[in-house]
Amino acid sequence: MSDTDKPLDPSDEKRLKTRGSGMGKDYIPFICIQDLSSSGESIRIPGHTTGRAHHLLSGIELGAFIIFDWNPQTRDIREQFPIPVSDTLTICQQLGIKHPQLRGKLKVVTTDLLIDFNSGRKMALAVKPVSELSDERTIEKLQIEKTYWEGCGVEWKLFTDREITKPMKENLLWLRPALHDAPEQTVIDREEITSLLGRLSEYAGLTATRICARLDDQYGVEPGSHLQTLRYGIARHLITAPIQTSYHDWKCSELQQTSQAITSVGAYAN
Repeated sequence: MSDTDKPLDPSDEKRLKTRGSGMGKDYIPFICIQDLSSSGESIRIPGHTTGRAHHLLSGIELGAFIIFDWNPQTRDIREQFPIPVSDTLTICQQLGIKHPQLRGKLKVVTTDLLIDFNSGRKMALAVKPVSELSDERTIEKLQIEKTYWEGCGVEWKLFTDREITKPMKENLLWLRPALHDAPEQTVIDREEITSLLGRLSEYAGLTATRICARLDDQYGVEPGSHLQTLRYGIARHLITAPIQTSYHDWKCSELQQTSQAITSVGAYAN
């Protein structure tokens, strides 16, 4: 029996009725964490850009997600995005490869992350560890995605575990609490950012985290206050920092103020 004559997997057919459509807060990923028999490295994480919970299926996927969720040019992020089976069947025929299936039933091909930017540009991201790229079947499945998105005029990219360093991932996860406009979060204005950087500039060659603790004592404020201001400033793109280096090692001289306006979570989602 040819692939075109095979039925769609019942579970995928059911999911297509309610998932994989919409944008922003209304989008529901085609695959959710609760669908997996083993959660492994999967995680649900609140999105700064979209204001909804995202279902990420691996640590590498989390790394890719937090990069784009921190980017102020990102408008929307849709994970586990389904590609129409009619299109993937045609592509498989053109490429001369077997369509993904399970026990003789066709499986929906999904793209790990579909990114929309404020400029109107889109990017489809396939997320894979480098160790899997020597597998012929993995390459065939990636080729299906690549062919589909390029046919739609959408840029397609492969994101591996080499794209994000451990310090960068640590930094972006550390910044995330300052991205969200929680009611209990202290509002920090540009004057406070300027004041902090002025104080830090007196200790150019020393690490910023240690000096922040020293400044708390010096100015008689709550422990962690200066570090909270620093984290908020970097998270909101008010301060530039060497994001590839662990925040524990940032020197005061490496931190610079930007002209970026202070924004709320809603502003990034427009």
